[in-house]
Amino acid sequence: MARSISVFVAMLILPLMTCWAFGAKKITINVLPETAKIYVDGAMVANGQYTVKFDRKTDFYIIKVEAPGYITRTYRLNKNNPKNTVLYTLPEDEAEMASSGGSDDGGLDLAGRWFDVTCRKGLSEDVVWKRLMNIATQYFDNVEVRDKAAGWIKTGWSTTKFTNQTVRTRMEVRISFTEENDLTYRVRISSEIKDNDCRGSQCYMRYDRVLHRFDPLVQELQTSVGGGE
Repeated sequence: MARSISVFVAMLILPLMTCWAFGAKKITINVLPETAKIYVDGAMVANGQYTVKFDRKTDFYIIKVEAPGYITRTYRLNKNNPKNTVLYTLPEDEAEMASSGGSDDGGLDLAGRWFDVTCRKGLSEDVVWKRLMNIATQYFDNVEVRDKAAGWIKTGWSTTKFTNQTVRTRMEVRISFTEENDLTYRVRISSEIKDNDCRGSQCYMRYDRVLHRFDPLVQELQTSVGGGE
């Protein structure tokens, strides 16, 4: 009798297990550009296309898609998504194209780093200060700190908005004392970036690149203050 019951239960369960095995939810992920890398829960799985399979205990996967020259995006792919295929299109990284960094070929690693500008001999502190202030006001609308006695200049943020992101940039200048007694200033250009769908200053994070629009600023510091007239 017990054997008959066991056989009967097995006959009921087997079709259900078979049905579940063949009916597991699958969703195919397609991405543009097709060369983009696809990560599922942190593991790189494919380029361009990948099919995820949801087991009985998995309700969602975290999908990350990245490609050079494009903004990295992260998505939550739910098991109850009614579609069998999804398409993720990465937006072009306009901020990257409009900036340079140490990782670029020939790029200068200036963002957030102090660099020295040694003033040309013969220039008085007053002349140097006027030229530094002129450069600061030329590239930034607001100067928050202009302390001549302390040799300190700090600008406000200058924002540049792109389609999907916003970059803000500021400059800080501090007098530096060297063993050679040369009049020297230390300069730092800081950059931060945020997604436009995030509101508030807390959304900004450090950006290790400097927008091309500030390239002449660095050159002008060297020629106007550290170079010739």
